Amino acid sequence: MTHIHVLLKKEEIEPDKLKGEAVIVLDVLLATSTIALALSYGAKAVIPVLSDIDAHRLSAQYHPDEFVLVGEKEGRLIDGFLPPNPSLLKSYVKDKVVILATTNGTVALNRSIGAEVIYPACLRNGEAVTRDIVSHLKPGQKIIIVCSGSSNQFCLEDFYGAGYLISCLRDQLEGPFTINDAGLAAEVLFHSNARAYDLLIQSAVGEFILSHGYEEDVREVVELGVDHVVPIYQNKQITKKGAVRSGTNKA
Repeated sequence: MTHIHVLLKKEEIEPDKLKGEAVIVLDVLLATSTIALALSYGAKAVIPVLSDIDAHRLSAQYHPDEFVLVGEKEGRLIDGFLPPNPSLLKSYVKDKVVILATTNGTVALNRSIGAEVIYPACLRNGEAVTRDIVSHLKPGQKIIIVCSGSSNQFCLEDFYGAGYLISCLRDQLEGPFTINDAGLAAEVLFHSNARAYDLLIQSAVGEFILSHGYEEDVREVVELGVDHVVPIYQNKQITKKGAVRSGTNKA
């Protein structure tokens, strides 16, 4: 029997309990949505790091023409970095390695290292991600959905996203499965709200993004199932499923 387990924030991650499991990480506003869109804009890979210091250290391995630094800390743009807003990145990421540092999503991804497989997911690619997980799921393997949250706080948008993923999994899983209480509640939230945009702009992070004039980003990331690219996090980088990158090409 398949078990689906939702964690309400990244601080609930217990690395030892992720071993051998399939993990989906959500940061709907905005990190995992930005990752999905960066790949669709033609980025070669996205490398999630814990801090600006880690980003600068990693960037030294690349030629300056090969990468872009993208990131925020506690909602503030990191000096010298591009903002992690999809609408502002489209012109910069094609054929680049995106080194991404955020307060929550990239931390959640790094804390999930140790799972057998890790998928960064969002509303745009949820259907594609869950379908890929189901097609490769091993007997007895758990599906753990990690809501990144915000600085140790629960986030409405990630909880809604978890409900969407569970709704997709319910349609795709053929055998019996169980869902923990957090997952059941998330699914109820998803099905009780017809318009994701109307809900997400009421969230704390949604209000923050709108207050800075980035309504376009929110409208783009709330589109359900429109992206068929499956991002996979392996070898410390995120690429499209099936794409393989290794090494660097520093001149």
